[in-house]
Amino acid sequence: MRIQNMKPAATIAVYAVCAVLAVWFGVYYFSVKVFELEFRTYRAAEKTGQYIRYASDAGPPVTVRVDRSDRVVTIEGQDYRIREEQTPGMGYRVLYPDGSTYKVEEQGSMLLAYDENGELLVGGGMVLDANGQWIPSEEEEPRYHPTGLVRAAYPKYHETRGYPWLYVAAVLLFAFGWANFRYEKFQRAMFWLSLEWLWVENPEPSEFYFIMTRIIGIVSMALAFVFFLQSLTRNHILLVF
Repeated sequence: MRIQNMKPAATIAVYAVCAVLAVWFGVYYFSVKVFELEFRTYRAAEKTGQYIRYASDAGPPVTVRVDRSDRVVTIEGQDYRIREEQTPGMGYRVLYPDGSTYKVEEQGSMLLAYDENGELLVGGGMVLDANGQWIPSEEEEPRYHPTGLVRAAYPKYHETRGYPWLYVAAVLLFAFGWANFRYEKFQRAMFWLSLEWLWVENPEPSEFYFIMTRIIGIVSMALAFVFFLQSLTRNHILLVF
């Protein structure tokens, strides 16, 4: 008798632990602010006085230093100085180690960069070799796009990782799929909620119905896994089915 009573209690405990882990992961992962540079995601790793060091899983570390009203971004020993224009709303000046200067303006939610001739700098692309090393473009454009350097220098342009709402949808969809696949009581409840029984003489779910609900459960869990992967980063095209 005790063993029979422990089975549902153990199941509830396992589901409770899974729910707590899902909430913990969501809060931990999606509360971290990050920025993108060279298609790599950077997050704050260390803060010391006026210095903030950002780390990525693949790229070189990025250090941001506050120098009076300027911000200095250091990457692989090279300093990129970002100077905010004195007139509010006029943007930033980005000074490169080779002496070139670019202007970055904020328009709505976008940052646009212009060269010294006032022409829009589209670029920002990057080509890597088999070893992950940068291959310089034939066109004259900086390796680090000015807008990327501005985003790195100012935390107000940092964003939370991925899509939290899509993560929540993935968790709920997986729970729905698992219940559809695993529990007959849930399958019967869905049958009655669907109101299909109103149009049949014998209002009982058929064997074919149970098979289809299990298939729907498997498809739902697979789709939830796709949503979960998409929720983790903004570096891809968001697919919404």
